[in-house]
Amino acid sequence: MTDSAATTAYADAVAAYLKDRADADAEIRAANTAYRDESDRVAAAVEAARTARDEAERARIEAAALVAETDKTVAILWRSLGDFVGHRRTGPTPPAGEPDPEPDADRVRMRLERSGRLLSLARQGELPIEAPRHTEATAAAIGASTGALAVAVALGVLRADDGALREALAALTLFLGIATGPIALGVWLSWQYRVRPRPGQTLACVGAAVAAVCALAGLFLRGL
Repeated sequence: MTDSAATTAYADAVAAYLKDRADADAEIRAANTAYRDESDRVAAAVEAARTARDEAERARIEAAALVAETDKTVAILWRSLGDFVGHRRTGPTPPAGEPDPEPDADRVRMRLERSGRLLSLARQGELPIEAPRHTEATAAAIGASTGALAVAVALGVLRADDGALREALAALTLFLGIATGPIALGVWLSWQYRVRPRPGQTLACVGAAVAAVCALAGLFLRGL
């Protein structure tokens, strides 16, 4: 082999070695990169799993606290409702219903607060509902009854007392009879429908009481 051929062969061998070394370095770098990427991916997955675990634990604790708070509040509301309408009507505290697939603590608390407000309004006779229409006729009947009763009492006063104050006492009795009508109406509506008298019902009651007092007083108290 000539020197030129030997030199060429040596150069080719060196070039092949350098190429193989470059390829090996590239593979090593690619392997290192893949390893780092995989390590980062695994670390991110582990961190995400830890975060999800922590969030699930917080959600579990919050859900347990919400359940305990809800059970306590519902028990108090149910006892209060029983105190209001009678425990025989309400019975024991009802069991929990179907779980909400998407529970919302704020929505649950808003419902409980609304129930508490409604119960408070019911205790005050101010439920946001209207009594049936026939209660206006009943209000008029109550007013007429108290007016008639006042006339009867005034008639008894005028017949039983010969003193100078008998007319004043009779007039006071008539006035009290008219004023008693709305009070009796309020008691009846509160007992029957858990509401307070509305203006129309009060006017019907007072108007009927005045009409009854005027008519019956003119009929029975004339000349006394």
